[in-house]
Amino acid sequence: MRTDLLIKTSFVFRVIFMLLGMMVLVACNKEEQQEQSRQDIAVECCGAILTWNEIDSLTAGYSPEDSMRVVDEYIRSWAIEHLMYADSKVVNKDRIEKMVDDYRRSLYAYEYEQMLITEAGGQVVEDSTVESFYQEHKDQILLSEMLIKGALLVVPNEAPNMEEVRKYLSNLNDENSLEWVEKYAYQYGVGYELFVDEWRSREEVLERIPIEMMELDKMLNKGKLIELNDSINTYFLEIDSYCAVGSVMPMDYARKQIEDNILRTRNEEFIRTARQKLYDESLKNGKLKRYAK
Repeated sequence: MRTDLLIKTSFVFRVIFMLLGMMVLVACNKEEQQEQSRQDIAVECCGAILTWNEIDSLTAGYSPEDSMRVVDEYIRSWAIEHLMYADSKVVNKDRIEKMVDDYRRSLYAYEYEQMLITEAGGQVVEDSTVESFYQEHKDQILLSEMLIKGALLVVPNEAPNMEEVRKYLSNLNDENSLEWVEKYAYQYGVGYELFVDEWRSREEVLERIPIEMMELDKMLNKGKLIELNDSINTYFLEIDSYCAVGSVMPMDYARKQIEDNILRTRNEEFIRTARQKLYDESLKNGKLKRYAK
């Protein structure tokens, strides 16, 4: 009997010591976590905390010197914003809260409208609709920039077979000529772009060749193949076709704009109808009540 009591007492003490040990371990771990959290703090201001973990993501790709500048500017901006917020007792906070509430309601309403549009479908514009719109509004769909279709080949000045380059570049509609140019570009080209099926703006083309806009415009009237040189490279610009500023926008270039315009008009009308329906139904079911003055 006495032996049983001693065994039970010993067991109880062991359990107590184990529990105490676990409590000490948990407390130590908690202190370590708190210390690690404290070490991650970069700035404290007016009860707000900015951590190094948040800041480190801003410095990717910067040199050490630039990183220090970026971090310093961000911390200053962050601190000033929080200081001004904490010190803004003179600001009409009721007005601010009303603005926040108004914005929140507008944001919810906008998201709800987008959900209704998505659920309703109808985000595809038929080709016939686009073509009809284009024909009806052609005189209004005018270009504000020159468009070009063609090809650009850049080769070192010492590259061979320049005469053949001129010959084949001038005839890219022929499959054999196109194949020859592409092989040549692969072997000798510094740069090569084929855009005979895609309109490019004049500005996009000018970024790639050493010529001013007015000079390019003059050369367009002299021939389809423009050849330019600098101290290192020769630039061949083959003009398959172009559209001048003020001319009617080509159908294949205007298509995306027309589709966007049609969808925008459809969606605006759909939302107007949905809003009016919601208003009318709410009046009928008592969700909305209006009172005379």
